Parts: sequence; structure tokens; C-alpha cells
Amino acid sequence: MTTTANDRDRSATPSADRLVRTPRTILGPYFTLGMPLCSAVEADDDRAPFTLTGRVLDGLGEPAPGTMVETNQPEGLTRSFTGLDGAYAITTVKPAAPPGRTPHLTLLVATGAMMRPALTCVYFPDEANDTDELLQLLSPQQRATMLARAVEGGYEFDIHLAGESETTFLGWPGLLGDTE
Repeated sequence: MTTTANDRDRSATPSADRLVRTPRTILGPYFTLGMPLCSAVEADDDRAPFTLTGRVLDGLGEPAPGTMVETNQPEGLTRSFTGLDGAYAITTVKPAAPPGRTPHLTLLVATGAMMRPALTCVYFPDEANDTDELLQLLSPQQRATMLARAVEGGYEFDIHLAGESETTFLGWPGLLGDTE
């Protein structure tokens, strides 16, 4: 015997004469159910918008569909969800450089296969990134995974969740009990 969602809503527990099938659950993709798509930031008069495109790939280099890629900067929030091919696209403006840093985007990456979101930075190849305080702390291999490629109309940045080409993700001290 199967039940409908309405049946489950009326009775959360099974009765002696009727068994209720446990609802299907999935780890993801579920982000789009309650989260609006905000794939573009309004450009101001001083800075031209550009599009950041790329793919989110798992440790085997396969697409990671249903992954949320989000950036939140003073100019606004952008959020995109990958399709079956793992591709995402956001339109934004290059943010101003904070003290000691070069212009960059901070990306939050979340997928159903992850226990928590991951955070990385995207740097632009046309900036003086050698002066960035964060990049100076990283090895050349780690820095390379955070550098976008210039393409027509913007930049391209692939996010590798694991494997030999894994993107450098930044830790969040204090998040979920982390102490380092």
C-alpha cells in the first residue's frame, strides 16, 4: 500500500491498520527549493559587469550537478546552481580591493555531497596578485587553483571539489565546533 503526500501530512505515524511508507529523502540537489536564483549584480557607472563561468567537478573530474555557487560582496549577492553538466554562470562586477588584498571574489560552494559549505577565493589574472596577503601564505600550487582564466566577456573558473586538481578551500575557524 502506498500513500500520498497528503496522507502523510494528516498522519505522521502509522496506525495498526495502515503502514505509511517513509518519504524519499535525498542529500541534494535541494538548495533550489527555497532559494532564489540571483545570477547577476547590477553594475554601477564605474565598473563594467563581467560573467564568471565554470564547472564544478568531483574528485574524478565528473560534473557535480545541483551545486550552489554563491558570492556575496558589497555590490550584491549572486547565486547560481549547476546543471547536469556541472556548469554555473554569474554576472557581477570586480569588487574593490580590501586593505592588503587584491580584487577577488569569495565563493561559497555547497552541494548535497558535502557536510558543510566550502569557501574559496577567485583571483583575476590581470591584477597584481603577488601583493595579496592571503596568496602570500599559500604555496604556488594552491595559488594556481584560485586563479581564474580570462575569456571573452569575463573569466572562467572551474571548482574541483577533490582530487589532484582540488581547489584550495579556506577554513572557517569556529564553524561547527572547529577550533583551527
